Amino acid sequence: MSSHPSKRRGARIASMGVAALGVGALLAGWTAGGTAVANASTSSKTPKALTVALSQNPDTLDPGQTGLVGSVKVDAQIFDPLIWRFSGSKKYEPGLATSYTANADATEYTFHLRHGVTFQDGTRFDANAVKATFDHIADPATKSASAVTSLGPYKGTTVVDPYTVKVDFTSSYPAFNTLVASEQFGIDSPTALKKYGADYGQHPVGTGPFTFQSFTSGSSVKLTRNAKYDWGPKRFGSGAAKLSSLTFRILTSPTSQNNALKTGEVQVADGLDPQDVASAKKAGKRTTTVAAAGMPYGWLLNVDKAPTNDPLVRQAIAHAIDRKSIISTLFAGEFKLATSVVTRATPGYASAGSAFSYNQKKAGKLLDRAGWKMVDGKRQKHGKTLTISMINIANFGFDDMSTLVQSQLASVGITAKLSDQAFPTVGQTYNNGGSNTASWFFWSLDPNMIKSVFTCAQVKSGFNWSHSCSASLDKQIDAADATTSTTARNAAFASVFRKINKQAAFIPVYDLKAIYVTNGITGLASTPDGDAYYAGVGK
Repeated sequence: MSSHPSKRRGARIASMGVAALGVGALLAGWTAGGTAVANASTSSKTPKALTVALSQNPDTLDPGQTGLVGSVKVDAQIFDPLIWRFSGSKKYEPGLATSYTANADATEYTFHLRHGVTFQDGTRFDANAVKATFDHIADPATKSASAVTSLGPYKGTTVVDPYTVKVDFTSSYPAFNTLVASEQFGIDSPTALKKYGADYGQHPVGTGPFTFQSFTSGSSVKLTRNAKYDWGPKRFGSGAAKLSSLTFRILTSPTSQNNALKTGEVQVADGLDPQDVASAKKAGKRTTTVAAAGMPYGWLLNVDKAPTNDPLVRQAIAHAIDRKSIISTLFAGEFKLATSVVTRATPGYASAGSAFSYNQKKAGKLLDRAGWKMVDGKRQKHGKTLTISMINIANFGFDDMSTLVQSQLASVGITAKLSDQAFPTVGQTYNNGGSNTASWFFWSLDPNMIKSVFTCAQVKSGFNWSHSCSASLDKQIDAADATTSTTARNAAFASVFRKINKQAAFIPVYDLKAIYVTNGITGLASTPDGDAYYAGVGK
């Protein structure tokens, strides 16, 4: 959820220029295209040292272990992936791999690796590093929160020769074509993995444009330029970064970020309130916006806990919430109204039509059908008041939204008892079924992330906080995920999304979007799901 609080890049099938994966799906001619949307800039003068506001305190800087957006935003500067993909483009370009092929059923991927690359600790990059990275993610001792799910039915990695590596899966896994470009699969130094062991997340070592220096929890992460970096993508410009250092200041409050941007303490902020974004635009600040794939901000409804175990009650809740009002009141119209269980940028997106339309009259009729009659302004059945428990993830953007929803539900006679819990504790509460609602969002490039949210295996121990379990839906999701044709795969997932929308187990509010506000910074690039790259700043 970043992604949720967990970010599954947790989690993205984009076209490789071919209709289906198969032998000969060679990407040696990759090109990147498209750019993020930006408004007019003020001064383009680039500081030697850049400070960026980070709205979430990292849990670890091990890309294979973390599940938090805050960690991934930092890791994107330290690590390189095997292949690159940028926002605004469905195409790929070479990274640490110069090309790769996939077999016809997408169970085997062979990567041809770049020569002449070294890790920031001096270790040579080769096939052994790729194997060490994927094996590290798959190792239960790593306790991977996100990458292990994206690694799917991983069987193992074989070193064919020093610069050729083969990654095998126990079943068809076309999603790997997309997910391999994500930051969670940044390649680790095998030397550092062995040296630091369980403490590797405090001593991350990659091949990227910036080298880790220090991490003070709750305060900052400091990086310096990797002077030897000359193998980056064209989007970064030639050679090493122009910045001598890059510091992430951990500022979890939007107000703190806005104040720091105004005073020049930070030059980049991506956690501002929409009203402050609007003000920044008027003041001539540069903004970069990236629409992201994944699941919208909204609420999962617990289908296993009364009264939301009744589909009529869930449908009534969906129609009782004025989502447009929430967006206009709290977010200054900066976000688009969500129309499905996934965002519009997600492959396989399918609209839910009127399933979540605001219609309190219809909500009332549904509650009447469910046997909940209005008595003195509250819904009652057999002498019991219709009450739901709403436990928010504190400080994740749901606090004000939930207060409005509480009021809107009261208008149709539903009593919502509202409280907050911090992440990650709240995750255990959701898994235990202690709330009728769960705060939710999920940044993800591939539609197979839906496995983490709506399959039986994820109930009580994963991210299936709706507690929805259907053997037939599981089979449908697995079949969609195993489809190797991009077009057919997207169509199969669209069918999955339509089925989930009908269950009303998730109430979407607004689509994901990353908004970066900067003090005249140019050369900013980003991933397709909105994480910034700073290697090209000022070039």
